[in-house]
Amino acid sequence: MNDVVERILNTYQSICPLDAGQAADSRQKISRYIESLASAGQRDTEQLTIYGLAYLTELREGHDSRFTGC
Repeated sequence: MNDVVERILNTYQSICPLDAGQAADSRQKISRYIESLASAGQRDTEQLTIYGLAYLTELREGHDSRFTGC
């Protein structure tokens, strides 16, 4: 799963650079999130990458008020 985490971070940082501390914190949080998805049965690395990017975006930029969740 480390390759998925690195792909997520590299993709996010190509759009919005993070300093070393932010990257380390984000890596830890993404790792836990991806591990929880994998333990629930999600194995598709492309889907995990998409979920991870959405998770990181919400962590770093906050909730998008335009999205109602419906």
